[in-house]
Amino acid sequence: MRCEVSAADAESKAAGTAAVEWKEMGMTEEKRYLTMDIGGTFIKYSILDGQYRELEEGSERTKRDPAEFLTQLLEIVGQYKENAAGIAACIGGFINPETGENTDFSVGKNFVTYNLKEEFAKASGLPVVLENDSNSAALGELAAGAGRGLSNLGMITVGTGIGGALIIDRKLVRGSHFKAGEAGFFRLGVGTDAAPLEYAAATSRLVKKVSAAVGETVDGYYIFEHLDDPAVDAIYRDWLAKLAVIVGNMAVLADPEAVLIGGGICKQERFIRDLREKVYSMYEHLEEYTEIRACETGNLAGRIGALSLLLGETA
Repeated sequence: MRCEVSAADAESKAAGTAAVEWKEMGMTEEKRYLTMDIGGTFIKYSILDGQYRELEEGSERTKRDPAEFLTQLLEIVGQYKENAAGIAACIGGFINPETGENTDFSVGKNFVTYNLKEEFAKASGLPVVLENDSNSAALGELAAGAGRGLSNLGMITVGTGIGGALIIDRKLVRGSHFKAGEAGFFRLGVGTDAAPLEYAAATSRLVKKVSAAVGETVDGYYIFEHLDDPAVDAIYRDWLAKLAVIVGNMAVLADPEAVLIGGGICKQERFIRDLREKVYSMYEHLEEYTEIRACETGNLAGRIGALSLLLGETA
């Protein structure tokens, strides 16, 4: 006699097997959460459990058209909502965490056309958290990374742009207009020909300057492999000094236990070492009481931080 197994039965059996495997590993089944890091280039999403363990992950290139962007996000929500206990997302912009409104109109129209907190809640019926990406990354480090055990920290993310966040007494400082800690707005110079006003440059600017100097398109790895080239080293040192002013000023302003440095470049030990040396040479007193640390949670930082808000483990 032939015994046929339905797709539903097979799925149920697979789920039961997974539960047995979890128990054999000494773990109990926990609630799962859909987390999203919504970036200008990619949307990265994960299923995390309450211990911030990643159970599933995926990514998609971000659609620019606002309507297509919303549809794209709601399709991700629809895919996971049945098995999720909540949704935690982070995105660029000045986010009101209560209303979900994004008032940063320097970002793309896709980021501000729709209230994503409301849209996610309406589509899923689940509790939803939406927070600024740099703020979320800082909370992620506080909960599960280089900020564990700290009460006060600053964070500066260095990538396509420069972002920042402040945590005081283990609480996120958002400010009156949700712009607190935005290190990318810090200005250098005094507005004269000798010292013109400028912003500290992100990694993308460093790469462009080096590419122009060497006459070919290079990446960050090339720069660190060619610091013995005087032209490359000079551009790097000038860029590093301006970033060091931003780090030092944040440390002086907020008096944190540590300033954390995020972004792909923080994987370069040489960069973190050089940045520490430059900051402490400019602000000699800081070395006694303010550490400069590389972030530890990588690309998951924002998703972990947003989930920590949803779980009420950070504020």
